[in-house]
Amino acid sequence: MTALLIRNSFLLAKTETAYGTLASSIGASDAVKITSLEVNPLTGTRVERSLIKGFLGADRQPLTNEHVAVTITFEWGGSGVAATAPRFSPLLLAAGMNLAASAEITGTATAGGANTITLADLGGSNPATDAYVGFPIEITSGANAGNKGVIVAHNGTTREVTVVASTASFTGGAVNYKIPALSLYQPISTFGNGSSCTLVAVKDQNVHRIEGFRGSPALNSPLNSYGTFTITGIGKYVTPTAKSSESFTYGNQAEPVPVTPRHTKALRFQGYGPCTESFTFDWGLTTSFRSLINCEPHARITDRPNPNGTLTIENPPVATKDYFSAAADNSGASDGPFVVQQGTVATESSIFFCPKAAISGDLSFSDSDGIDMLQILFTALPKTQNDETRLIFF
Repeated sequence: MTALLIRNSFLLAKTETAYGTLASSIGASDAVKITSLEVNPLTGTRVERSLIKGFLGADRQPLTNEHVAVTITFEWGGSGVAATAPRFSPLLLAAGMNLAASAEITGTATAGGANTITLADLGGSNPATDAYVGFPIEITSGANAGNKGVIVAHNGTTREVTVVASTASFTGGAVNYKIPALSLYQPISTFGNGSSCTLVAVKDQNVHRIEGFRGSPALNSPLNSYGTFTITGIGKYVTPTAKSSESFTYGNQAEPVPVTPRHTKALRFQGYGPCTESFTFDWGLTTSFRSLINCEPHARITDRPNPNGTLTIENPPVATKDYFSAAADNSGASDGPFVVQQGTVATESSIFFCPKAAISGDLSFSDSDGIDMLQILFTALPKTQNDETRLIFF
């Protein structure tokens, strides 16, 4: 008998134009590089009969609400192609996010200083406050050419942006700048066309097709390892088939870089740049599979009640940064951005940004090489609506 090898697996993923429906067939060019693929090919609810029949013994337990459960892990990195979303984009869109593409923006600043720059005046076309938060920016010519950073505050009226440096420093002035072309993912609360995907999970000789897939994402970034996204979700059951001509072609998924001081930049939490060991974030979506009479079976995303993360840092002196008072502050005055850039090379980098991170759990200590470490639990709060996180690839 032929043994099926786990490493002879691959995944295809394609965004659906309507729930459970593709505009064109899924194919080799939809392959996503993954590090883990777990498929529960058939799950649901077993119906118990509990018959009293004059003798002991089991009853048949028919399966209802049939669906598939899938967990997919892939590496955190960019597409490697300018102005192009990464190949795993269908998985993010099926995990409660939308995608907005932004073309390259260039201009000549009118002023600036340490960690600030005043963008060019576009007259009636100046973007609203916070439009650029989380975006990368670079001084392209003039004084301090080559300075780069991430925008953490943007005043739409004055056009001034505050920047956390991703290079040695960032100092603005009357200089030329650019915000590169990028792909921006943010949470959504209404799930229509384009918010689900079809998966083809090929496990050696067996093909599992999952239609109408939706899930919840989580980000894990341990030091000296690769950052990864894990999408845990559900979709419609389709009878598995034998492998025939399924194939894969990888593209638009650049080689990632590990989480290290060399490659991980601009990390700030509530205005302070701590010595950081690891960070995680879980968008915490609530999903369920529903099969109702007169309705098409659906994977539903029904809530996003607690998008939360953890940050493990060297415990700073209170005189330097007092996270204890911030944890005890119930007014919201201590809430502030959390930002981190992964990668430093154009087209292969990404930024994770929370505009309003609030410490939301007990602070705790641990020991790392004899150093006192502080673990901070935080919640990403919306600043207006559907903006508690920004995930940017550029």
